[in-house]
Amino acid sequence: MQTQTRQPKRKISPAAAAMMERADDDREDVLTIVLTEARERIQTQMTPSQIEDPSDEDMRLAEGVIRPLVDSVFSRSLHGGRRITQSQDEVVRQVVDEIFGFGPLAPYLADAEVEEVIVNGPGDVAIIHASRGKEKTGAKFRGAMEVQNFVNRAAAGGGRWLDKANPKLDARMRDGSRLHAIMAPLTVNVPIAVTIRRHRIVARTLEDLTKLGTITPLAAEFLRIAVQGRLNLVVAGGTASGKTNFLNAMSNAAAEGDRFIIVEDTPELQVDKEDVVQLTTREGAEDAQAYTMADLIIEALRMRPDRIITGEARGPEVVDVLMAANTGHDGQMLTVHANSTRDVIQRLETMYLLRGANVPLVAIRRQVADAFQLILFIKRVFIGKKQRRFVTQ
Repeated sequence: MQTQTRQPKRKISPAAAAMMERADDDREDVLTIVLTEARERIQTQMTPSQIEDPSDEDMRLAEGVIRPLVDSVFSRSLHGGRRITQSQDEVVRQVVDEIFGFGPLAPYLADAEVEEVIVNGPGDVAIIHASRGKEKTGAKFRGAMEVQNFVNRAAAGGGRWLDKANPKLDARMRDGSRLHAIMAPLTVNVPIAVTIRRHRIVARTLEDLTKLGTITPLAAEFLRIAVQGRLNLVVAGGTASGKTNFLNAMSNAAAEGDRFIIVEDTPELQVDKEDVVQLTTREGAEDAQAYTMADLIIEALRMRPDRIITGEARGPEVVDVLMAANTGHDGQMLTVHANSTRDVIQRLETMYLLRGANVPLVAIRRQVADAFQLILFIKRVFIGKKQRRFVTQ
């Protein structure tokens, strides 16, 4: 008869054991005990790059470290007569999310219908759902430092860090979502605030926009002709009106052989073409030069583009966009934050003047009129609690 060799039971650290002696049946105590020990062990067994961007094999290794710790905590609690309401699998998943993932926000960032996540301090988390609108959630962080750790973990790889010396941060998360965080001393009534705009492309083609009711079939055909006729187009609208989705759908209506150079502050567009190069801005640091949208527009002009797509014009880069459009670079598309089609012209004028150029308004307007042949305005409206987006002008 073959006997099985039993693996020696892994011991937990004295610090974790002491914490367990003081623990009650509260779920946060269990999570804190395991998380403290698991972080220490994983940091000694895995490299920072493995923790930052783990492979499937790395995740299996991590679970092999975490599960024995969870089993040990549950066993001690059971012998001590303490009841834990969560299952062991749930605690393992939470610890994995805390170390490698998005912690308490993981369920919402995994939900394709969640458009935004809003954190006003560790105990106040809300979401904006695609069909139900804004909702409060039961998600909570254990403290402001946990929120800060989440931000730095989510923004890892971008060379940016949130702390008191750098109390604000804009970054792109691994899934493409746009993250903004700001903390004390710049915040007053909350220690830290985080806003996450989901990278949620729901319309990849003009046909998708028709199915969503954003445009009519006749409008879709008109826009297809406008794109393939290489008109220069502006997509305008307010916050969360669907400008990026609309621009993405129109870009995919272009000819297959076109070379796309996409310039964005935060990469969001997903143009399904063969010849696509995406450029993104970079903030300056002690040993790194900053690259602005204006810098990247100039670089795009040197890359033999058939189409330059500007994710969102916000500042003086509009001067270079207009110059390109007025010197034979047709087929351009860009988005602008505005409240109406008339407001688009005023916004472009303002952005132009941010360059510091002493140019008369009449000359700027002439450049705008010559550069763009079509302006589309998208508006978000609520029908009951359901959000709908329409091209209104």
